[in-house]
Amino acid sequence: MRNFHSVLVLSPHADDEVLGCGGLLSSVSAAGGEVHVVYLSVDGMAHYGLDEPVTYQARLDEIEQVSALLGFGYTVVHGDRQLNERLDTLPRRELVDLFQEQMDRLRPDLLLLPSGRDYDQDHAATFAAGFAAARPIGSQFGKWLVPHVMSYESSKIQWASEPLPLSTAYADITGRLDTKLAAIRAYRSQHRPAPHIRSEESIAALATLRGAAIGVRHAEAFEVHRTVL
Repeated sequence: MRNFHSVLVLSPHADDEVLGCGGLLSSVSAAGGEVHVVYLSVDGMAHYGLDEPVTYQARLDEIEQVSALLGFGYTVVHGDRQLNERLDTLPRRELVDLFQEQMDRLRPDLLLLPSGRDYDQDHAATFAAGFAAARPIGSQFGKWLVPHVMSYESSKIQWASEPLPLSTAYADITGRLDTKLAAIRAYRSQHRPAPHIRSEESIAALATLRGAAIGVRHAEAFEVHRTVL
């Protein structure tokens, strides 16, 4: 696997980073790389499949456990503001400036975005602003140009109204799948039994399918937007 020294992940909600790239993040962190996750919206709210609403503090406690498990730092942009599923109501320019500041400050060599094909409006808004913030302006003009920009996936984007993106990059997570599954269990408010898309069975099934594409037991797949060789 390529050695990434610094990875920045834009995660609309607290669990997207685990579902899409938790195995890769664990690998990078274990190899000594710096990983930082930007959570756009963290709220206390009711969820399908739970009898009682989840508190904001409970969600923060989950993030603490997951960040310790996978070895990353994080920033919560909008906490307890009831912006879950409403990120598309924010001015795109506000998000672009926010993401650009993070890129310039952290200078990552890999930027991971949610899929732009996702039906979830929060994911679409995060992708659009993150993609714009990563536009190709060289460092000689005062902006950090992230050399590798990709989108992570999750099984839910199989529900799509347009053709799905082609996976053109893969990370072997054969030795990291158990850690990824432990991380989704740590998100107790989000973890669900099969056949839910956030069940361990669904997550493992997708990892097995992606692994078969590159001849390993388990993998995560990514859509490549830019890579500098």
